[in-house]
Amino acid sequence: MFKLKLTALGHPNPDIFNCEDLKEYRSVVLWLEDQKIRHYKIEDREGLRNIENDSWNEAYDSYQRDLVSPVADGAPNEQLNWLLSYAVRLEYADNVTKYKNAKIDQPKKAAPNVVSSNPLDNLNFSSPAFISGVERVCALTGVGPHSDPKLRLAAVAKILKTSPHPDYPKTEVSVVQQPGDVLKLLFIQDLRDLQTKINEALVAVQSVTADPRTDTTLGRVGR
Repeated sequence: MFKLKLTALGHPNPDIFNCEDLKEYRSVVLWLEDQKIRHYKIEDREGLRNIENDSWNEAYDSYQRDLVSPVADGAPNEQLNWLLSYAVRLEYADNVTKYKNAKIDQPKKAAPNVVSSNPLDNLNFSSPAFISGVERVCALTGVGPHSDPKLRLAAVAKILKTSPHPDYPKTEVSVVQQPGDVLKLLFIQDLRDLQTKINEALVAVQSVTADPRTDTTLGRVGR
């Protein structure tokens, strides 16, 4: 809960900090005031320095109120979490240019590999076999020549849509009697591109929502 913020603030032992240990808890509070928050003058921090004295609690309560902590009456975990968030906010405010210009190296996450069970997904729209097939269907439907076979196939689709059962020789009926397959051939590439973009968007959203810097609890009052 506290490791990330302590690390960001440069605490010497963020990995082994134990919030349940009273001495460690008080030491971290004093460290935050001495090194990051600095709300009190040095001579006014004496109450927080007496970490082994029962009077520390009273000094800590006053410290919370002086900082206008929204969780001054909350549990110790809540109070410390707010102090850490507040310290992070102050640290950023003191070094805005530094952090704005910092480059964060994050591993690039590739879009998930989607394996389709549709055999049409592996169709190469620029292959000789595809072009030859388009030529054959165009010859049957009377569609003229064009440099882009997909445009010719689009014309075939329109013909099949308006006249799905033209009068073809019996030996050729099976080639064009399923207009749905022709439409799939026409749009499968666009669908595949769309799926890739959706996958990339999902990865991007996951990266943002997992960003530990996003913390709506950060607040700041005057120093």
